[in-house]
Amino acid sequence: MSKYETKPTIKISMKGDMKMFLYVWFFILGAVIGSFFQVCKDRLPLGLDIVKGRSFCFDCLHPLQWFDLIPIVSYVMLKGRCRYCHHRISLFYPIFEMMSGFLLVLLVYYESQVIKAILLFLLIMDFITISLIDRQWQIIPDEMIILEIFIVLGLMPYSDVSLWECLIGILIISMPLLLLNFWIPDSFGGGDIKLLMVNGFMLGYIKIILAFTIAVLLGGIYASYLLFYKKTHRHHHIAFAGFLCVGILISLFFGEYILYFYSYLFI
Repeated sequence: MSKYETKPTIKISMKGDMKMFLYVWFFILGAVIGSFFQVCKDRLPLGLDIVKGRSFCFDCLHPLQWFDLIPIVSYVMLKGRCRYCHHRISLFYPIFEMMSGFLLVLLVYYESQVIKAILLFLLIMDFITISLIDRQWQIIPDEMIILEIFIVLGLMPYSDVSLWECLIGILIISMPLLLLNFWIPDSFGGGDIKLLMVNGFMLGYIKIILAFTIAVLLGGIYASYLLFYKKTHRHHHIAFAGFLCVGILISLFFGEYILYFYSYLFI
């Protein structure tokens, strides 16, 4: 991850049983955070508060107890059904929690620097949640953008991108898209533009251009597939946030390698 320089921070340097215990702890933490992001995915599009109020079954609306909300464990204990109405709970929830736990462990193992690993984990989880919401509802809640702003600010001490590159990155893609929206209304969603602004600040102007290029290519391939098999029509809008998030992550983790390869071939 060449975007980030090594900074003095907390590291995992213990060995043996203690190190394994920490990885188990990080798995549990990742699963809990994953469960929270599922709450965001379910509640924010409906305008429900993600902090106040008790969790409830979306089928019978019965409030859930704390022991109904333990990531992975509750699903197993309840045999995949609501305790009150016995409606089947989607397998997506425990799988998402489990994958979240493994993702955090993987990042901690790879990065070694705990703070940076957790911030990158939160960034990826935020992107996944945004992509899922946009795919289902074609909106990007402002709460998810605000959360990412704090994550990006937390990652900036590890960044080697200069301030002026960050400031140019905010506008270099988002401003033309904003102007395009005045010319062709609804050509790009406002949430997509906000997402590009925040991540333009994080990546800098060069890598946000790369991220947007990757997103357009992936989105174009997907749209071509839908049109070819007549699963949509030309004037139908597709959810673009998922492609943006993939492009941003590729640019974040592999951008320098891609740019070096490009310059080697064409410059």
